[in-house]
Amino acid sequence: MPGDWLRSLTDRTLAPGSAGAFLFAALCIAIATVTRYLLGLLDPHLVLFAAHFPAVMVVALWAGAQAAIFATLLSIVTVIPLFGPSGPVTRLEVLNSVFFALSCLLMIVVAYAYRGLVARYRAQEKQKNLMVRELEHRGKNTFSVVESIVLQTLAHDPETAKVITGRIRAVSSTNDIISHAANLQPDLHTLIQAKFEPFGDFRATLRGGEVILPADGARNLSLVFHELVTNAIKHGALSRPEGRIDISWAVEDATLRIDWVERGGPPASPPEQRGFGTRLVVGCMKSLGGRVDAAFPPEGLECRLQIPHGRTPAG
Repeated sequence: MPGDWLRSLTDRTLAPGSAGAFLFAALCIAIATVTRYLLGLLDPHLVLFAAHFPAVMVVALWAGAQAAIFATLLSIVTVIPLFGPSGPVTRLEVLNSVFFALSCLLMIVVAYAYRGLVARYRAQEKQKNLMVRELEHRGKNTFSVVESIVLQTLAHDPETAKVITGRIRAVSSTNDIISHAANLQPDLHTLIQAKFEPFGDFRATLRGGEVILPADGARNLSLVFHELVTNAIKHGALSRPEGRIDISWAVEDATLRIDWVERGGPPASPPEQRGFGTRLVVGCMKSLGGRVDAAFPPEGLECRLQIPHGRTPAG
C-alpha cells in the first residue's frame, strides 16, 4: 500500500542528535558521493547534487532533523570540491548549493512533521491496544459471571444450562476473534473454523474466497454457525463417525451466499415444530437483513444463508 515503505523505514529510527544518527548521515553521504562519481563517468554534465537529494531524505526520515542538516552541509562541502569546476567557486555553484540547501530544508521539515505524526500514531495505537485488552478482559469476566448465573439458576436443568452457556461461549469466543483481527473485522473462514474447534475433530470442508465481516455481522453469524454445528452433532452428520459437512460461500451481486450441506448422517427430516435454536438462527439472519432457507432431503440437511455484503477483497 502507498506509504507502507515510509512506515517500515521509520519503524526502527535512530535517536535524533545521537552519535549513531550522525554516523548514519555520514555513511549515507559517502554512498551518495560514490554514486555521484560513478554516474558522472556516464554523464559529465549530471546535476551536482543528483545523488545527494535522496540521501538527505533518507537521513531526515531515519535519523532526524539534526543529522539531516549535518548531511546537507556535508554534501555541499564534499560535492563542490570534488565535482565542481576547478578554480574559484563560481556563481552557478553557489546557486546550486543554495537551491540544494533550500530543497533539503523543505525535505527536512516534511520529514520532521512525518516523524511527529508517526510518533503520535504509535502512541495512539499503543493506547488503543491497551484499551482493547482491558475491554477484552472485562468482557471475559462479564461472560464468566453470566455463565455462572445461568448454571446456578438452572441447576435443576443442567441440559438447558449447557445449551445456554454454549451460546454464551460462542459469542465470547467470537469477541476474541474480532479483537485479534485486522481492523476488528474477522474473515469468514476463521469464524466458521472456530465454531468447530470446541467439539474435537474438524470434519468439514470449507470452500470460498476471502470474505471480511463487520463485527456485528460476525457475532450474529457466530451464533448461527454454533446452532448449526450443535444440531449436526446431536441430530445430523456429525452424530456419526463417517458424517461430514461441506460449507461453501461466495459473494455475488452484493450478497454473501453460504451453503451448508451435511452428508453421511442419519436421514434428515423437517422438525415437527420450530425450536428456540431455529428461531435464534432466523432472528440472527433477519437482524443482518438476510434470510435462511433449509431443505431436508434424506441425504442430510441443506441450508443456504444469504445476507447483504460488500465486495470481497482481492486475493
